Amino acid sequence: MRIALMTNNYKPIMGGVPISIERLARGLESLGHEVTIFAPTYQEQREMEEGDSMDEANVFRYATCMKHFIGGIVLPNPFDIRIEKEFRRKAFDIIHVHHPMLIGRTAVHLSRKFQIPLVFTYHTRYEQYASCYTKGICKLDRIMPLYLHGFLKRCDFVFAPTVGMQDYLTDICHVPVENTGILPTGIEQANFNVSQETAAEIRRLYGAEHMPLLLTVSRMASEKNVSFLLESLARVKALYRKPFRMLMIGDGPDKKALEERSRMLGLQEDIVFTGTIPNERIAAYFKAADGFLFASKTETQGIVILEAMAARTPVVALRASGVEDLVEDGVSGYLCPEEEEAFTEQLLRVLQNEPLRDGLRIGAFEAALQYREDAVAEKAVKIYTDTCRQYARTQVSAQIRVFRDLRERLRLPG
Repeated sequence: MRIALMTNNYKPIMGGVPISIERLARGLESLGHEVTIFAPTYQEQREMEEGDSMDEANVFRYATCMKHFIGGIVLPNPFDIRIEKEFRRKAFDIIHVHHPMLIGRTAVHLSRKFQIPLVFTYHTRYEQYASCYTKGICKLDRIMPLYLHGFLKRCDFVFAPTVGMQDYLTDICHVPVENTGILPTGIEQANFNVSQETAAEIRRLYGAEHMPLLLTVSRMASEKNVSFLLESLARVKALYRKPFRMLMIGDGPDKKALEERSRMLGLQEDIVFTGTIPNERIAAYFKAADGFLFASKTETQGIVILEAMAARTPVVALRASGVEDLVEDGVSGYLCPEEEEAFTEQLLRVLQNEPLRDGLRIGAFEAALQYREDAVAEKAVKIYTDTCRQYARTQVSAQIRVFRDLRERLRLPG
């Protein structure tokens, strides 16, 4: 199959959607399919291309309107005429779009114009994400489901990364359940295969050979609720009364403010803000940790949670959509309400009870096995194939109806 994956953001930006697209493309290509990723242009990406350090063989870069938009991402230009020219040049079998706005509207247009079936993955709870920046000015919690309802009617199939998100699409956005399915982000095999020696090197690097090592991987931005982790860790420090190390992995617009808050809470010796860690190295960090902490409430699927679980690392997270579908409470980690006292209690339980922690490691690993990259790609291909067949049948049926209507109007003999 020739598959067009269309997105508003991609590498070198680090985030859940770019990672999901990259892994899906890699899995599809490993099965023999031809994939083209339509992604916006970044200044950083151009610089990396000039240095020959970025593989762009399957990526079509379209234009950008603004280099800096909400949350530090770019504002893409989905009206770039080169996109349609590329569709004319290649006979795509299916379009898989990953955003309902901007490039999503372009995908709808191209689907209709070239008569290509359109599928969509619902990655982001946009109303929750935007509320972090608009501070309640826009009633997106009401507007977004209405917009999505109109957009999703134009899609032939809709993927959700988790059961909870599938329920949201069917119950709130009124997508017929038969037009939905679950397609999580695949986990690379490398995440399952990190050696103890490599993990030990990470612990030595951060001086955590003889103390618990915790970590989170997140954009340092308000919608990820990282400040909650800092407040909770201050309570942990007061109650645990032993040294520990916490790695804050990631970058973003709030990084400096979070570092300052960490100092104000007296955590400057306990927390390390590492910045972004390259994706090919991150698996070792998960393997090295005794616990993975997560406070985001805006996830559709916490990819980093699955990566931690693949490395046999227990998870302590806030109970929220897109998270509670992955973490089984008391089996692979703990889910908590957004209360510092409750979060601290569960984290202390993991830190203070090694046999319990070992049991959670086993549960986390067994759960992660369901999300292997190759298995996810195979599932995507099956749904693509079924969608193409149904689309073809629908097109034939529509043509028959047109012919019958025309014959009736002209009163041609039957």
